[in-house]
Amino acid sequence: MSTIVVIGTAHSEGGACTSEKLYEIIKEIDPEVVFCEASPEKLPQYLKRTDVNTPETNVIRRLIKEKSIEIVPVDVNEDPFDQRLEAMFELIKREMEEYLGATQMLFNETYLKGFPFLNSADCDKICRDKNSMEKYFININKMKYKGLSNFYSHWLKWNDLRENQWINLIHNYFTINKPKKAVFFVGAGHRYRLIDKIKNIKDNNKPFLDWDFFHFQ
Repeated sequence: MSTIVVIGTAHSEGGACTSEKLYEIIKEIDPEVVFCEASPEKLPQYLKRTDVNTPETNVIRRLIKEKSIEIVPVDVNEDPFDQRLEAMFELIKREMEEYLGATQMLFNETYLKGFPFLNSADCDKICRDKNSMEKYFININKMKYKGLSNFYSHWLKWNDLRENQWINLIHNYFTINKPKKAVFFVGAGHRYRLIDKIKNIKDNNKPFLDWDFFHFQ
């Protein structure tokens, strides 16, 4: 059975979460393909920009230069949220102490422990808890913040659309090209949602692809 190793990332460089660490992980796994959370249209733009300095983009630049591993972008191209998404999260952090605490915990643990933490059950639990707190905050503030509930619902549906596309494109790639091993760079906040979706697929279909979410255990 073929394997795809899911590597949750933080989309930022700092502390133990560095480009060099991520590159070492890739060389140790030795995949034939790296899938990434970027669209085919935007990835070339990101790679040219000097202000885009994330572990994922830096490692992808290096792998492209080495011409040793195929890079496959799998994200949708549009982004309908502009800066409103960041504003919503800032609002919740300002008004919900527990949410701010969970956010700070994620940042601190990522800074100290890097990719092993981002790809752990502990990180997944914090992300699930944050999601529950977001829904609670949105529900009790429907009247105070007009339109926030619809915006949040739209964002959840957008996540579903993106994640379903990632899964479908990755499955299609494996069906056609039949690599033995691949890696998927994805924001760590998507991990628990992907775990749930893959479990549902496995429960309803005979699996032909092993999704490895816990490479660091």
